[in-house]
Amino acid sequence: MTYRILFLLLLTQLLFCFEKVSGQSDLLKSGFKNPPNSSKARTWWHWLNGNVSKAGITADLEAMKRVGIQEAQIFNVDMGYPEGTAVYLSEQWLEMVQFAASEAKRLGLELGFANSAGWSSSGGPWVKPEQAMQTVVYSEVQISDVKPFNHQLPQPPTRFDYYKDIAVLAFPTPKTDLRIDQLSLKSLSGALFRTNIEPDDQVIPNQALVKKSSILNLTAKLSANGRLDWDPPSGNWTILRIGHTPTGAENHPAVAGGKGLECDKLSKKALDAYWQGGVMPILDKLGPLAGSVVTNCVVDSYEVGCGNWTSLIREEFLKLRGYDCLDFLPTLAGYYVESGEISERFLWDFRKTVSDLMADNYYGHFSELCHQNGLKFSAEPYGGPFESQRAGATPDMVMGEFWLSNRLFLESPRLAASISHLRGNHIVGAESFTGFGGWINYPGTMKPVGDRVWAEGINRFIFHTYVHQPWNVPPGLSFGNYGVEMNRMNTWWELSKPYMDYLGRAQFLLQQGQSFADVLVFNGESVPNNGILRTDIKELGYDYDQIGLDQLLNLQVKDGKIYTSKSGPYQLLVLPNSRWASPLLLKKLKYLVDAGAVIIGAKPKKSPSLTGYPQCDQESTVLANDLWPSKIQEINTAEGLVNLLEKSQVAPDFSAGKTGNDLNFIHRKFGDDDIYFIANPQERGRTEFCQFRISGKKPQLWDAETGQVTEVFVWKELAGGVIQIPLSFTSHGAEFVVFSPVTASSAIHITSMREELDAVPPKQLRGLRVIKAEYGIFLPDGVVDVTASLAASITKHGLNFSADNGLSTADPAPGSMKELRIKYEAGGTEREVWLLENEHRSMGEDTANFKLKRALYGKFGEDFRKIPPKYPVYDVTEKVKSLMGEQLFSFTVSDSLFNVPSASDNKKNALHIIFETDGELQDRVIQNGHFASFEQERSNPYFVRKDGVVNWVTPRPGKLGYTTSTGVKKIVNVKHVSEPIEISGPWDVEFPKANGGSNKLTFNSLTSWSLSSESEIRYFSGTAVYKKQVFIPDKVVRNDNPLELDLGNVKVIAEVLLNGKRLATLWKAPYRIKLDGSVHRGLNDLEIRVTNLWPNRLIGDEHYQDDGIQQAKEGSHWPDWLLNTAFKRNSERTTFTTHKYYAAPSELQLSGLLGPVVFRSYQHVAVLDL
Repeated sequence: MTYRILFLLLLTQLLFCFEKVSGQSDLLKSGFKNPPNSSKARTWWHWLNGNVSKAGITADLEAMKRVGIQEAQIFNVDMGYPEGTAVYLSEQWLEMVQFAASEAKRLGLELGFANSAGWSSSGGPWVKPEQAMQTVVYSEVQISDVKPFNHQLPQPPTRFDYYKDIAVLAFPTPKTDLRIDQLSLKSLSGALFRTNIEPDDQVIPNQALVKKSSILNLTAKLSANGRLDWDPPSGNWTILRIGHTPTGAENHPAVAGGKGLECDKLSKKALDAYWQGGVMPILDKLGPLAGSVVTNCVVDSYEVGCGNWTSLIREEFLKLRGYDCLDFLPTLAGYYVESGEISERFLWDFRKTVSDLMADNYYGHFSELCHQNGLKFSAEPYGGPFESQRAGATPDMVMGEFWLSNRLFLESPRLAASISHLRGNHIVGAESFTGFGGWINYPGTMKPVGDRVWAEGINRFIFHTYVHQPWNVPPGLSFGNYGVEMNRMNTWWELSKPYMDYLGRAQFLLQQGQSFADVLVFNGESVPNNGILRTDIKELGYDYDQIGLDQLLNLQVKDGKIYTSKSGPYQLLVLPNSRWASPLLLKKLKYLVDAGAVIIGAKPKKSPSLTGYPQCDQESTVLANDLWPSKIQEINTAEGLVNLLEKSQVAPDFSAGKTGNDLNFIHRKFGDDDIYFIANPQERGRTEFCQFRISGKKPQLWDAETGQVTEVFVWKELAGGVIQIPLSFTSHGAEFVVFSPVTASSAIHITSMREELDAVPPKQLRGLRVIKAEYGIFLPDGVVDVTASLAASITKHGLNFSADNGLSTADPAPGSMKELRIKYEAGGTEREVWLLENEHRSMGEDTANFKLKRALYGKFGEDFRKIPPKYPVYDVTEKVKSLMGEQLFSFTVSDSLFNVPSASDNKKNALHIIFETDGELQDRVIQNGHFASFEQERSNPYFVRKDGVVNWVTPRPGKLGYTTSTGVKKIVNVKHVSEPIEISGPWDVEFPKANGGSNKLTFNSLTSWSLSSESEIRYFSGTAVYKKQVFIPDKVVRNDNPLELDLGNVKVIAEVLLNGKRLATLWKAPYRIKLDGSVHRGLNDLEIRVTNLWPNRLIGDEHYQDDGIQQAKEGSHWPDWLLNTAFKRNSERTTFTTHKYYAAPSELQLSGLLGPVVFRSYQHVAVLDL
């Protein structure tokens, strides 16, 4: 009886577990097939210069609804266009916002709004000078043996007629003029700041020091009108009058009615006043729509400089740092107090205090105000004079940003993802696809960039940008020259739904469960701090999260693994390369390692702070000596980290061998399921053997493009808890691999195989032309050599440097803060100087003794510590051309191939090649040991389940040898596959006319519209329809003979209809579609609707009179024909826009169906009976 009861209990438990796993899987599949609103894309909705119409609002929102955009976030921005009538916060403007909210409600959409006019940051005309961002200012008077002193002290520099005294201090005048260098960066007193500044412990001569004991506080002796009555001791004295005044920063680029001073970011009281004046009028107008339809308030990236004072900062400093800042205020005027190191450590504490107040009183309080009013708070908490991890602790959704560029800089996406992961937030947002416009981008160009960013942890795209279109003349208003033109009048807008569906499915999976990472990277204690990017760790197969001090202090250890309250387990913690650490940090590190945590990093020597000084240094030294090297290993490289993990038998979470180490990945855990996203960054299709640190589970492929879930029939479990799968990727393709618990009935699969297909000659990329190829060591992406341009500047202007994009032919790192780094020799000594973007420096050296060695400009990684020598680079253009001539369109890049010496200094050579294919310029860098391919992508075999049987489906004759998980070995042959049918001959093509009707032509061959002799075709932008009857022989159309339609090259999107049935919208390469059941024997009606981009029509219109924005003495204004349909347009132009990208001679874009169009047959053979 007892055994029977135990058996029933066990059976019940097993059934419960099965139902739980099954229910979880069903939930995942249901959300993937029909993504919820939370996973859909969103967009910024820019209202420009008050030009807003109700008709345009309705049309915009309905267009968003049609394609699958769930939320529009309203920004009001000045782009220098003629002013509209909807002035910011006016009654008319508020009514427009209310109308937009009511329309969004009708359509089932959400709205959000930027908290301020412009995109940065929180300001307006209602902000009073005393509520504005404040900066410390001072005046100084030097006296010598003056008794008594009864004089008016000069009032320090004052802005906006507001100044308030902080203190009047006097001290014996130092005997030298030596002052703190880079004071504005260290005191946060200017527009610029440098991240991760640590104290400088250089020894300063006594003659330059101010002793704290000699500082006299004369504040009480200053009259209300600024007169000081004081009887000074004998000697030379310096009197500092220190106060604060507005920084003058204003929100920008703000529209009329919304521009004013930025509010004080260190004061809750100032933020309250800002909220009442700038946000509450919107909420009051919205009424019940606020919080239900309008759900989100947004603070964009921080771009308004530094504020370093507020009324209560002295009290807050004492509370946070444990000592009074008063006697150290002379450092804010550049004086060294006590010693160089002590002054630097005070400035470190000062920056820390400013950062803490910004995090609590701006970001934290903003979150409180949003929640009090039923709103969620979204913010981009980076790029400012604060610790980004702490500033990002309170927004409901932390956002990063990324640009649509072949040079991606992903500091902010990684930061936003890390903050969210550590807090257990499932959604990580991003201002997405910011860049330079011109109507040149479309879903196919956006996908590879978006896929890359998903692998950094972003899982909600907010497009930059949809510009509100108050009128209906295409392509309409643009956001100046910035952003992807995501609006209803773009040529491809109505065809973008499949792309939006792709985003919804993918983002649904990426929002499930918990992100998985092995490594925590501590960003360090110093501020400002935007995190430490460690791409080297990710490239070796281990993911990581960044962590700030607040979160680190709350870490726990269980079974040797590290956890935050919402994330983990992590295998180890990596410390920054710093020799400074506070006792607070070191005590926590000791707690962690004593509990079993693994920690690596540099050994510190002393505390960076004056809190508890000098005992803090003794404590830091004792703790550091206890921890290093017995408990914490001094490992500073990714390779060393990997060796440590491998010794602990922790394999990479994902790897794909030497040829596949550029694949991007991210891993999430959802209950018992593991979700991997793998993305191919290359244009070429490829197959890689991918290894996942998973065991005891079965993989499936979830295709976010189609919504299909298919089994993986070929996989193998290796030793060490790793599953290996051969994964095939198309050009810029991506796969979700979902691992679920194995059941007995699903465990049979193929563990190894070998495909041998009949050889076909390789074909080079269409229209391939090698322009230039170089081999050697190159600067990293985002950094350019500007030695020549800087040398020319020195010749003309002397040793006066400015770090800006004028040094380079183009912005080397769009959207990122850049630096100019200069290596030079002066007086026989080699030195380096670093300047932040937009910083100016005048060098003291004599030009005659100054020798410029090298100058670099751009975005530098954490590992870029010193300016490297200029390594040799070899021209290998002719060698690459000869390889192509020998039909070697694919090859492994190596030193021996190009007959050049191996690189020195532990570097690796790389091939940098610029080439053209199908008229488009390509630029690639291929590392030594990696595969370079310039072949056309081929169709490959695949497996499919049909009627319970696994079939091998191949486009070419050949054989398959395989072994199953049960040990069965077998070889199957396919002796014949019908030859592909290339469609040749004439096509009927129809082009619609702008004013009605159409042009019907016959194309004898497939060619670009831009090559037509007819101007209406050459300059056409829009959708043209290709029609042709295609004969398919009986032998090709069989039930067991799958067919594929391959359109070849398409510029840029195609809709395919066959025999009157719409099959698909093909929005990216390869432009292929399976035709199962759609083809008849004999004649078939093929229709292909091809859409190109706007540039060709815009170029064509440049031949006609410009009748756009009109200039007059009183300012610019919109043309009458645009505002009033009663006025006739006098120009032959058919387009209208607000930014001129093109001129009449500009090069036209390839457009249309370029082919070749091929019907490709497959043959399938049964290989495994399930």
